[in-house]
Amino acid sequence: MFFSKKEAETPDEWRDKYVALSEERKQVDKAHLEQEQLLCRAVIRLSLAATGFDRELDPHLRRIREQLKAGIDSEKLKAELEIFTQAVTQLQTVPAKKQPLDVELLFAFLLQQYSSPKQQRLLQQIKEQAENDRFATIAQLFSALLPALEAEHNPHLLPDDAELSHHIDTDIVSKQLLHLFESIQIPSVFERQAQTVRQLLVEPSKSTSIFEPVLNRSVDLLLKITQYNQVEQQDVDKFLSDLTDKLAELTSVMAGVSFVATETAECRKQHDQSVTAQVEQLQLSSAGATSLDSLKDAITDRLSKITKEIHFNSETEQAQRQKSEQQLEELNERIANMESESSELKSKLILANIQALRDSLTGLPNRTAYDERMETEIARWKRYKSPLSLIIWDIDHFKRINDTFGHKAGDKVLLLIARQLSAHSRETDFISRFGGEEFTMLLPNTSIDSALILANQLRTTIEKTGFNSNGKAVEVTISCGIAEFSAGDTDETVFERADKALYQAKQQGRNQCCIG
Repeated sequence: MFFSKKEAETPDEWRDKYVALSEERKQVDKAHLEQEQLLCRAVIRLSLAATGFDRELDPHLRRIREQLKAGIDSEKLKAELEIFTQAVTQLQTVPAKKQPLDVELLFAFLLQQYSSPKQQRLLQQIKEQAENDRFATIAQLFSALLPALEAEHNPHLLPDDAELSHHIDTDIVSKQLLHLFESIQIPSVFERQAQTVRQLLVEPSKSTSIFEPVLNRSVDLLLKITQYNQVEQQDVDKFLSDLTDKLAELTSVMAGVSFVATETAECRKQHDQSVTAQVEQLQLSSAGATSLDSLKDAITDRLSKITKEIHFNSETEQAQRQKSEQQLEELNERIANMESESSELKSKLILANIQALRDSLTGLPNRTAYDERMETEIARWKRYKSPLSLIIWDIDHFKRINDTFGHKAGDKVLLLIARQLSAHSRETDFISRFGGEEFTMLLPNTSIDSALILANQLRTTIEKTGFNSNGKAVEVTISCGIAEFSAGDTDETVFERADKALYQAKQQGRNQCCIG
C-alpha cells in the first residue's frame, strides 16, 4: 500500500510534546519581556537626552517616561505617543523659537545632591524661575544657585551609581559642560583651571562615583568665574555711577556760574539806569536853580549820590566776580580730575580689551579674536573672490605630556607651538589659540594646496623642536586639518571640514596634515 495510517501517539508522547511546547513558549515570553524592557530603557534614555531641546515637548517627554513604567502595552502610553506625534508635527510648521536654558539634568542632580528642606525649597523655586525664562543667561542662573547651594553645608550622600545612572547620563552632561566652557569668556586667572577641567570632561565614559568630583569641580569653577565677572561689572558700574554724580556736580556748578553772570549783568543794567536817572535829575535841578548857591548844593548832592551808588555797585560786582572766578576754578579743577580719571579708565579699558582678545599664556589672539577676524576675512573673501584657507592644529598626545611631565611642561609646549607658528608664518596670516591644545590659522590669498605646503613645513619644524623636562626629552608633534572656502560656505561649514580632516590625521597616526 502506498499510504499507511500513522499510529496514534501515546499519552506520554502527548505529555512530552506539551511540556516542550510550554517550555518553548516560556522562552519566547521571556525574550519578548527582555526586548520590551530594553526598548523601555532606550526610550527613557532618548527622552532624557531630548529634554531641553524644546520646552513645549518636555512635558510630553516626561509623561511618556511615566507611562513606560506600566509597560509598552499601556493604553495611556499609546494615547500619549499620539499626542506627542501631533505636538512634533505642529512644531515643524511653527517658526523656531529661542531655546530656553536646559536645566532639567542640572536640577535633577542638584535636588539629589542637596537634601535639606531649605535647599530643596530654594532649588525648586529657582527651577520654576528657569522654566519660566526668568534667567536670560546661564551666568544669571548660576548666580541665583550660589546662595541656595551655600544655604547649608551639609549635603547628603549621593545615591549609588545604579540609582543615579537612571537620572543622569555622564556623557551628555560632559558635552553640555564642555560646550558651556567653550561659549563663555574665561578670565586669564582661571585659564589653567579651565584647561584641567576640560581635560577631565573629555575623558571616556566614566561611572557616577568618578564623575561626581569632576562635576563638582566644573560647577565650582563656573561659579567662581561668574563671581569674578560680577565683581568686574560692579567696578565698572561704580565708576559709571561716580562719573554720573560728577557730571551732575559739574552741571550744578555751571548753572551757578551762569546765574552769577546773569545776576552781574542785571546789576550792571540797574546801575546804568540809576546813574542815568541821577544825571537827568541833576539836569532838572540845574535848570530850576535860581541862584549859584542852590545850583552848587544840587550838583553836590547828586554827585554824592552817584558816587555812593557807583562805589556800591563796584563792590557788588567785585564780589560777584570773585564768586564767579572761584566757581570757574572749581569747575576747571573738577574737569581736570575727570579728564585724568577718564584717561585712566580709557587705559584700563584698552588693556581689558587687549586681555579679552588675547590668550594669557601664549599671548596669541584667543577664540573671541578669532571670531572677529573670521568675519573680516569672510567679508574680504566675498568681495575680492581671493582664496581663503583655514588650518586647525592640535598638539599630539598633549594629555600624556601633562600627565607625564606636569602642567609646567604642558605650558612650555603651548608656548613653543605658539612661537613656532608665529615665527614661520606670514604677516597676513592670523594665528590664534582656539582653546586647550588647539590652534587655528586663517590664511588669506592662499589656496588649499599652498596651505598644505605651508602646514607640512610648520609640522616638520615643530617635530624637530623638542625640549628637556627634568632631564627627560619631551617629543612634540602636531597634526592639522585644512579646508578652503568655496561658494556657499560659511565659517561653520569650513571649520567642520577642517575639523574632520584633523580627526582623519589623528586616526591615521598623528604628526600629519590632511585636507578636508
